[in-house]
Amino acid sequence: MPLTIHNTLTRTSAPFVPLHAGQVGMYLCGPTVYDDCHIGHLMGPVLFDAVARWFTVSGYRVRLVNNITDIDDKIIHRSITTGEPWLAITQRYTAQYLGYLKRLHVTSVTDHPKCSDFIPQMVAYIADLIAKNRAYVASDGVYYDVQQQAGYGKLSGRKIDEMIAGARIERDAGLRHPADFALWKQVKPGEPSWPSPWGDGRPGWHIECSVMSNETLGATFDIHAGGDDLKFPHHENEIAQGEAHGGGYACCWMHNGLIQYEGRKVGKSDERMKDPIFRQQFQADHLLDTYGAATVRFLLLQGHYRRPNDFAPSALTAARTALGRMHHALGSLLSHVGEPTLAEVTARVLAPSIARARDAFIAAMDDDFNTGAAIAQLFSVLTEAKKLSGVEHQAALLLVRDLGRFLGLFQPADVIDTARSAGDAGSEDATLGKVMSLVLHIRQQARANRDFATSDVIRDRLKDAGIVVKDAKDGASWERS
Repeated sequence: MPLTIHNTLTRTSAPFVPLHAGQVGMYLCGPTVYDDCHIGHLMGPVLFDAVARWFTVSGYRVRLVNNITDIDDKIIHRSITTGEPWLAITQRYTAQYLGYLKRLHVTSVTDHPKCSDFIPQMVAYIADLIAKNRAYVASDGVYYDVQQQAGYGKLSGRKIDEMIAGARIERDAGLRHPADFALWKQVKPGEPSWPSPWGDGRPGWHIECSVMSNETLGATFDIHAGGDDLKFPHHENEIAQGEAHGGGYACCWMHNGLIQYEGRKVGKSDERMKDPIFRQQFQADHLLDTYGAATVRFLLLQGHYRRPNDFAPSALTAARTALGRMHHALGSLLSHVGEPTLAEVTARVLAPSIARARDAFIAAMDDDFNTGAAIAQLFSVLTEAKKLSGVEHQAALLLVRDLGRFLGLFQPADVIDTARSAGDAGSEDATLGKVMSLVLHIRQQARANRDFATSDVIRDRLKDAGIVVKDAKDGASWERS
């Protein structure tokens, strides 16, 4: 069957037809680097890394662009509040983010463009929109005129008269329509700025992604991906800019589901997020240190990329247990480095029940990258393998390992990662790991706020207790002295 994708824009599924034969261009919205990563920053990279891996396995050459937003109101506010230069803030949290992607085996990303590297291109892009009468100069910057955009709202399904600008857009009485959004913001005291024909300032949020995707993938490209919460206003406005500038934009839109906790949606306005202990459960360092990066990746891929993911401890513990059982079944096969091609896997002679599961795995991935259904087939193979012996049994186990690696699972380092997070050294060590995850997070917050006295006290008291803290670019780690 052909590889089929659900397009959020058209609300339909259709066989994938690339713009250029044998190639796939993908753009994935990345994080705004002003604070510690939480799981919401990492869901998209893990899920669409699996998508990109399957494209590669299927014979495509993939270019996956995952941007870094290093110019934004939140970054500037953090800089002004703490006194730390904005560039130092963004460099620290960019390094942290890239470190987490490495731990999660996100290997398909080919480009990590930063907004600050594309300012001249953004200025030129905005000038083109003004020349085409799609944008105008107001008292505090340049704005896009949404009323000039035919079909504005087609991605989110919103009507233009019902819209208001996103939370990142400052209101101005001189706007032609309340939904008009900023392309260029004139500088304010204490803010970083760059020159433009409309005065010194900085780009708006939406123009950044339009320009970076244009510069890396072209005016029209195959797939734009991101979280479901970005449909409006961010992606809606990207479409408007892209179509006005180049006549086209992304051919297909893919959106991943968001975070849940015990079946309830989790968002910034959630009352539960006022509790620091509750908030801590979604921090990347807590999740990866407590459950292991392999478990977090496995949990995300157990469902479908378009559905929400539940990060309640019960769900994470269940995922860790299930993954541990798979690792135990595969045993020493996990130490092998590398993976075969899909052609090699499909050519293998297998027991009939195992061959059917293999074909069902491939069909699931070809059906809008249904990783959850694909992983279910891996469990089926393990169940069937118990009925086999000798060469057939070994072939079934090899199949599980190799198909799993197509999804970024079952890497050689994963067994150690999962065992440590499961607390195999004893329940006391597992509890200590959880406590240290919280302590290091509190210490990192103190460092981010330039409260180095508190940070040093925490480090010294831990040393007295027999625990050594090691600071690195991608965060702090600890070990017993």
